[in-house]
Amino acid sequence: MKKTRNNKGFTLVELLAVIVVLAIVMGLAVVGITSVLDNTRKSAFAADAKSYLQGAHSLVQADEASVLLGGTATYAPSCAGAKGSTDSKTFSISKIPLDNGGKSPYGNKYDDSTTGSMIKVETKVEDDGKCTYTYSIYLTDGSYQVGTSSTYAKESEVNASKVQIKTS
Repeated sequence: MKKTRNNKGFTLVELLAVIVVLAIVMGLAVVGITSVLDNTRKSAFAADAKSYLQGAHSLVQADEASVLLGGTATYAPSCAGAKGSTDSKTFSISKIPLDNGGKSPYGNKYDDSTTGSMIKVETKVEDDGKCTYTYSIYLTDGSYQVGTSSTYAKESEVNASKVQIKTS
């Protein structure tokens, strides 16, 4: 009997070479995708911080309207001081409704304890008697943060590059 040789197919070396090349390509893809996901999560974290700041704007404006109608302010620092004076009041982010339980893009619950996330509202009575507010935020989910508990991020500075891994 004559043996016929089947030359259709790949050798073991060819298969191993293809597998090695695919492994290298997959490794590079995973690194790139991880980087894109992290940047997206940081952008979403910063967007959450901005939305909480917008909520603070709304609360302060509602308080201003309440005071004009004879009520009292709950969140807004007083502008009743002398011209050029400053007054400061902080309030917990827990006073701002958190959507869907307040989960961050990293899957952690935002820290709304008394030592956690806070929005700081500072007020200043200008020389012309106009009251101006400055907003800043410390937002953390226990692992990541915008600002720190001692140095809040100013509203104008909140962006994805300000989102950091929590150090303390």
